[in-house]
Amino acid sequence: MNVELIEKAVEIVGDNQLLVNIVSKRVQQLNHGSDPYVVTTPEMQCGDIALTEIIEGKIQWHEMTEEELAAAQEVSVEDPFADLAKEAAAAPAVDEPVLTVTPDL
Repeated sequence: MNVELIEKAVEIVGDNQLLVNIVSKRVQQLNHGSDPYVVTTPEMQCGDIALTEIIEGKIQWHEMTEEELAAAQEVSVEDPFADLAKEAAAAPAVDEPVLTVTPDL
């Protein structure tokens, strides 16, 4: 990845670990066939594309609130793994944010 792009993206995001997570998620999307939101050149790798999208404001990120996280973790009564999910939910919580990356069209 281009070091200049990394430095510019860090200034925008503000947190190295969050930047790594955003770029990782976006690279995964690109590798699975998602179209880039910026003009690319043949020598650009997926990481460079993701960084350029961040720099140009083409993607945004959102850390889920406690309420959104709880709603996302609700399990259906018919789910055969509901008991396992309840046990996992009862485990001590880890203060790691859940990251979603969406296009800013």
